[in-house]
Amino acid sequence: MERCRCVVRGSINIDDYFYVPAIVRPGETISSHDYKQRVGGKGANQAMAIAKAGGEVYFCGTIGHDGEWLRSEVKKLGMNVDGIIASNLPTGRALIQVADNGENSIVLFPGTNYSQLHEERIANENDYLDNATHVLLQNEIHFQSTLYALEHAGNAITIINPSPLPSPAQISSFPWHRVNWLVVNNGEAEGLYRAATNQGDRSWSTEDDLVKLLSASSLFNKTNIICTLGAKGVIAALQGSTSTSFIYVPAAQLRGEVRDTTGAGDCFTGYFVRELMKHGPGARVGNGLTEKDVENILKVAVQAAGISVERPGTIDSIPLAHEVEERLAPVARLSQ
Repeated sequence: MERCRCVVRGSINIDDYFYVPAIVRPGETISSHDYKQRVGGKGANQAMAIAKAGGEVYFCGTIGHDGEWLRSEVKKLGMNVDGIIASNLPTGRALIQVADNGENSIVLFPGTNYSQLHEERIANENDYLDNATHVLLQNEIHFQSTLYALEHAGNAITIINPSPLPSPAQISSFPWHRVNWLVVNNGEAEGLYRAATNQGDRSWSTEDDLVKLLSASSLFNKTNIICTLGAKGVIAALQGSTSTSFIYVPAAQLRGEVRDTTGAGDCFTGYFVRELMKHGPGARVGNGLTEKDVENILKVAVQAAGISVERPGTIDSIPLAHEVEERLAPVARLSQ
């Protein structure tokens, strides 16, 4: 099978973790019982998940002089750093509260992540999208950088995890028809549906209904949708030539307690993309990719995310491919 290469144009942050008894409330001051500083950013997290899952990934992000240690850290973890360039702006930052029950709250400062140096340098250098078979995007970089990547992705499979959610105006004008796979959580799915339909009132009773409504809306009726539901699992809406089919995969059974949910979504997305890559550079639903294939892909991604919540941190919590395979092996034997 032809080799696949995923380009991730995304964010890289300095993540400041504050471990607290409970997420701070408005007007409240609390003490943190632990503090860690780690590599973060949804782009870097998802790129590292692809790498840990065994995929070839090229990450394109920007750091400031205060973030040079991030480059050496991700290189030490096995990620190609040729696409990380320096800017005079301060490095992007995330202030993360992690409660004792594993829940989290995050405040982002974009910093260098909003730099468009990668796009500006293309006039004199090769396009960073050259030779990409898959292109993965989030929403922690400049909106114009995201639009550039989609416009120049060529025949590559495109995947976007629009987190944090774009503004309603950006959602309405976004070229969703260029997106093959949309990966969202249920809150993001609700925001997209309200923006796509100007629907103020809640017109659905379950997450299944919401995903069905979103997949039928004019903005997203050409895009496959993966909606994660946390402890409830994941729903997929696959757009066929004449109809939409739906797949549900339950959450993984944990072997330990929930320690930190911060990196679960990024771990899921990275593993999802890596499993897509295993089916070849042009695999699309109905053409090299069956519904059963997608179900199996989701089972792997769900299991990887399940392992990640049993560990602290984001990149640190992402399991290696063999760890996921070992967890899946007993499940596979039981289903035979």
